[in-house]
Amino acid sequence: MSETVCRIEKLENGFTVEVCDPVQMASNKNPKTMYKSPWKEYAFTTEKEVIAFITKVLPTLKPEVTDMGAAFNEACASATED
Repeated sequence: MSETVCRIEKLENGFTVEVCDPVQMASNKNPKTMYKSPWKEYAFTTEKEVIAFITKVLPTLKPEVTDMGAAFNEACASATED
């Protein structure tokens, strides 16, 4: 399982920061909904903006589940019968 919770890319005119959205990750656990990538991208022009954003969101970030077998088993365990 990957422990990556944040990706930063340096551009010519700023930065992009990608983080895993915990709300989308929770939605992906529902076997009745389509999977959507939990990675969301944000754009910043200065290092100070990047640092402020990461400082704010870092405590809430969790890595995406990449072990599909474990993700499937977890989704099945939490699924309810209609």
